[in-house]
Amino acid sequence: MQLPLFPLSSVVLPGGLMPLRLFERRYIDMVKECFRNGSGFGICLIKNGGEANSPSEPYPIGTTVSIIDFDQGSDGLLHITARGEDEFKLLTYASSDIGLLTGDIELLAPKTPTSMEPDYELLANKLELILSYLESDTRFDEQHLDDADWVCHRLLEVLPLAPDAKFELLQMGSNSERLQALSSLQIEIAER
Repeated sequence: MQLPLFPLSSVVLPGGLMPLRLFERRYIDMVKECFRNGSGFGICLIKNGGEANSPSEPYPIGTTVSIIDFDQGSDGLLHITARGEDEFKLLTYASSDIGLLTGDIELLAPKTPTSMEPDYELLANKLELILSYLESDTRFDEQHLDDADWVCHRLLEVLPLAPDAKFELLQMGSNSERLQALSSLQIEIAER
């Protein structure tokens, strides 16, 4: 399966929301093509390079996304909201003449559902506090803090981890492994 790629310094996972402000022609054209074809694109964490101007090197794991909302912002830029769908492994990628990356991907099997354990409930409480601090465009209509997989995905999206540390968590085979690793971190959040 081939997919246009949008490398970013942050990640989105299944069920997550990623607000994006688009100003580069390559990504505006990509979104137009997605609307034309009724398709989505892939978001990958940046391994080397930056988000703007020249193409960057992505880590070999990402998430397919669909566009669920768009408008022209007061800043004149195209604003979209992408929702995470499926995790994938990036097999190969190439850059077009305008700098848009396209990758050959393999969808990863959905993770086995993770049961909520006491350590994960503590992580859910911390996530709830983190989400209360976030801007309104990244809030969820419904929070599923009793769903260990949802908690795992949202923590991976919002925690300010170094890209290599985030990638280590992303490549783990299960959300249970990811949550165990997250439980071992000393996550401290100040109450308002």
